[in-house]
Amino acid sequence: LATVDDVAKAFDGIDLEQIPILLQAGASGLAVVVLIASHMRKEGKSTEKLKGWIMVDPLGSLSLNGALPSTLENLYGESAQLTIWARDNAPRLRTMAIHGHPFRNAGGSAVQELAFMAATGVEYLREMLSRGISIDDIAQRIGFSFSTGGDFFMEIAKFRAARLVWERVVEAFGGNDDSKRMYIHSRTLSWNKTATDPYVNMLRVTTEAFASICGGCDSLHVAPFDEPIGLPGEFTRRIARNVHIILKDECHFDKVVDPAGGCWYVESITDAAARKAWRLFQEIEKRGGMFKALQEGFPQRLLADTAAKREKGIATRKDAFVGTNKYPNLLERTPEAIQPDYDALYMNRLTQLAQYRSATDPDQ
Repeated sequence: LATVDDVAKAFDGIDLEQIPILLQAGASGLAVVVLIASHMRKEGKSTEKLKGWIMVDPLGSLSLNGALPSTLENLYGESAQLTIWARDNAPRLRTMAIHGHPFRNAGGSAVQELAFMAATGVEYLREMLSRGISIDDIAQRIGFSFSTGGDFFMEIAKFRAARLVWERVVEAFGGNDDSKRMYIHSRTLSWNKTATDPYVNMLRVTTEAFASICGGCDSLHVAPFDEPIGLPGEFTRRIARNVHIILKDECHFDKVVDPAGGCWYVESITDAAARKAWRLFQEIEKRGGMFKALQEGFPQRLLADTAAKREKGIATRKDAFVGTNKYPNLLERTPEAIQPDYDALYMNRLTQLAQYRSATDPDQ
């Protein structure tokens, strides 16, 4: 999205006063919101009714890519501007995200994911507070996006432990009860999806979606089963959407609150996960916070150690991957992958933007 026309095309037929949005904005959250607000004004719509989430996560981008397109100070400044704008003009819009995907897809554990996300959250709270935003204004506009793997009961416990940890964090900053409530988005894990026998991934994402719901996620993304192969096709995207629909409309999982509550096993591992995550979180705080920990490579070392153990478990078949290291289909044919030419798409997009600017610049 680079122009108001792009936004109009992307949201054609979608009423932004009624339908919530969720956008991965990278480092461009402020620019994206400006375009969306301009589009809504053009359509005679009110941003007061805009709801959803513009996912801006500077430290998550740094963890994933190893670099940022701007200084962290500039990105925090833009995030503060975006949060203040949302507070005043779009009160139901979340403006900051904390992603667990870089940590889990690097081979990390559920406890490591939770601890690193909590440390990132504290960093964001401090940065926004230093820019004059109240704890309640920022805490209620932060959302957490977890990756959910195949360890069914541990994933349920992770979500329940996350709420305990975040409530304690916000309480320490003096937040109110609404601010202590953690918004959880769950995405099926990418790390454990296989290119060999990829149809098994349909079963994996279904159990991961089930665990997410039992853990109490607020929103859910089920990835297409051919994601490890290439760009998902129409059929695989439809199957992924239907997982959501079946769990909601046929299984009625939206009718039950905390279905795992009271289960001794889940309660015990919830407590254990929360305690372990809190100890790791405290270790990061001793090192000066998440950004300084990333600079010295502390999370990277922990993730590398965990990933090495996982890889050894797979190589020795201690950990089963059906269709890969156990019960492989020797006659398998890998589905054809869709691989766009991203370089060509990028250059074509640059040309389109140059033409757009030339046509709209009054000095040209």
